[in-house]
Amino acid sequence: MDNKHVGPLFFSLTFPFLEEYLPIHIGRSPNTVESYRDTLTVFRRFVLEEKGISVGKFLFSDCTRGCIQDFLGYLKELGNTESTRNHRLEGLKAYLAYAASVDVTLQSVWIGVSSIKPVRVATLEKKILSESQMTLILKQAPNTFKGVRNRTMLLLLYETAERISELLALKLDNLHLEGDRPYIKVEGKGRKERCIAITKETAQHVMQYVALCDKDSSALLFPTTIHGVKGQMSARNVQDFLRAYANSARVIDPSIPLGAHPHMLRRSKSTTLYQSGMPLALVSSFLGHAQLETTRIYAKPSMEMLREALKAATPEQDRDVKPLWEGKEDLMARKCGLR
Repeated sequence: MDNKHVGPLFFSLTFPFLEEYLPIHIGRSPNTVESYRDTLTVFRRFVLEEKGISVGKFLFSDCTRGCIQDFLGYLKELGNTESTRNHRLEGLKAYLAYAASVDVTLQSVWIGVSSIKPVRVATLEKKILSESQMTLILKQAPNTFKGVRNRTMLLLLYETAERISELLALKLDNLHLEGDRPYIKVEGKGRKERCIAITKETAQHVMQYVALCDKDSSALLFPTTIHGVKGQMSARNVQDFLRAYANSARVIDPSIPLGAHPHMLRRSKSTTLYQSGMPLALVSSFLGHAQLETTRIYAKPSMEMLREALKAATPEQDRDVKPLWEGKEDLMARKCGLR
């Protein structure tokens, strides 16, 4: 392919974009920077393999709307999901927006690409666990110290619907398990503290675990030891043993969803509470949400709740009214032009 356009090279600004603009000027995390680097690397591969243009010859003027659409098609052929293709598209748009801010002559290139709409992504229903499924998963933990610890962690995650970060940061002095109203105190997003009530049965399980632990009240409730040093456990570790227990439980109950993860427990408990009759505002407070609309994403109404709502919305006098055409078969046939 002959390159007849003129202007700056497309990849001439990638280094300052990745090494200065993203991490320093707008404070993007290392993981985010690497994500943009991956996008630009995949695009370079596409330009070379599909367009036959090297890094040293591909110009901004070659980055047309059609070129980007070809790139999205290239990603689809590689088996990339809709969300991955959209992610790559947004990465290129961000780079072109930066380039246009550096060189105003590139405004038209950026405008041409920025109008490309993302691929429509199907919205899948989030999977949740029933109480019986959760009980079965908990039973898969062995009766060893680690098994008791893991079971206690999953029990607290489910019963309190706390975030995994909140659970892992718990210390012994966050527990208030004695008396008739046991609760735990957690620090949520924005360093906001909230108290979460737990049942006496859950408190008893936690106390049995605590009896096996370090008695230092300022110590982490669920520490891990790496190279002889105690520290906070990773969320990935919790996901790994949760998934292992869920896989074992699925042999008994095949309906247990695949890919169990800690956040699924939070979603499951909030949905169970809502479907059991807890007002949405109380569910929101229980979860530590600042906005009620956020809770609506978590707590879904059951089919029975929807039926009752529809029934309540239908005037009682209209519920047993028969259709006007019932019993008038011949009349209806004539209305349809039949004999």
